[in-house]
Amino acid sequence: MIAGCKEDFPTYVSPLTTPSKTLQCLHYMALNHLDKQQIQNAFGIEDNATCPYTVTLTRYYVGQCDNLVVKSVGGDFNGYVRIEVKKGFKCYYKVQSDFKHDDTAAFSRVLEKIKETIK
Repeated sequence: MIAGCKEDFPTYVSPLTTPSKTLQCLHYMALNHLDKQQIQNAFGIEDNATCPYTVTLTRYYVGQCDNLVVKSVGGDFNGYVRIEVKKGFKCYYKVQSDFKHDDTAAFSRVLEKIKETIK
């Protein structure tokens, strides 16, 4: 039953707070090689380990949350996928999408939003 349902959660974007021409380099801090490749393709910038701008991927599952209210009430989603560009502790760009059961679909939505908003 779940496999037949299409997830259609919105994708949230915080605007790029630095001109995109400033992002001449990025260092990808993804968890695995495939995620790193997909994120790198979305941004269109090669990985540079010496770059001060880092790209991180977060896949958060509500099941990992210990908040009793969240666990007892449930929610409209099971987690979210977020990609952030930071320099130190300052976030310059963030894209996030919630998911109910399909984190892969949320990851795809986030990648598409990056392609649309980073030029």
